[in-house]
Amino acid sequence: MGMVFKGPAFLIWFVCGIWGTFICFGVVSKAFGTIIAVISLVLFPALLGLAPLYAGISLGDWFPAMLIYGGGFGAYALMFIGMLIDGD
Repeated sequence: MGMVFKGPAFLIWFVCGIWGTFICFGVVSKAFGTIIAVISLVLFPALLGLAPLYAGISLGDWFPAMLIYGGGFGAYALMFIGMLIDGD
């Protein structure tokens, strides 16, 4: 019965993660150029992790932060409910 909540949680994590990665790649590409954005995918993933906060503070666009952090929080809440139901 807990899979009713765990399934959507995994889907939310996956969709928000992929969508957020593309948005953050665009933010880093705009700020530092395409070459640095491509390098940051492999060598400096922390740069992509800080991109939503940079977009919010510097550019005034809080959507990437809401998508990544809010999606993660919502998915965690659903996962927690599913784990309580299953008794994990």
